[in-house]
Amino acid sequence: MWGRINRVVGQAEDIAVGSIMLVATYVLFQGVVLRYGFNYAFPWTEEVVRYSIVWLVFLGGSIAARRGAHIAMDIAVVYLPPRAKLFFMGVATTLTFVFTLLMTYYGWSLTWSIWSFGQRSSAAEIPMAIPFAAIPVGCALMSIRFLVAAVAYFRGRDPFQKRAHLEA
Repeated sequence: MWGRINRVVGQAEDIAVGSIMLVATYVLFQGVVLRYGFNYAFPWTEEVVRYSIVWLVFLGGSIAARRGAHIAMDIAVVYLPPRAKLFFMGVATTLTFVFTLLMTYYGWSLTWSIWSFGQRSSAAEIPMAIPFAAIPVGCALMSIRFLVAAVAYFRGRDPFQKRAHLEA
């Protein structure tokens, strides 16, 4: 059951990132064509693209966590025996889980306060809670991914055995 949920959430992340990328590319393209081809520009194009990139970063962070593709300083861990390596990778992943969990909490708090004030963007009139919601949504998804990875490390297996990285 968890495998199916993981697969469905992963597909939803991939579809969301692809869709946001397509929309941002289209909006940016039409903005450039209108600006340089017709000497006219919609005032909201830059805001929409900027907020799309924010969403792409946080959803992309979750995809990277799912694939084990986050940058890691593992020089000390590489030279350890396999059991110790898994233990310290579990500790590092647990600390990352705690960090993303805190980011989820404080991101939700920030998003809620912005929503309650009714703040809107200047050009597109988008509620500012929408761009800020990328923080708690992306960090919550990353938290789940890091928790699953930490549990796997502490159970004695590397959840990212298929990843390509250099070892000494």
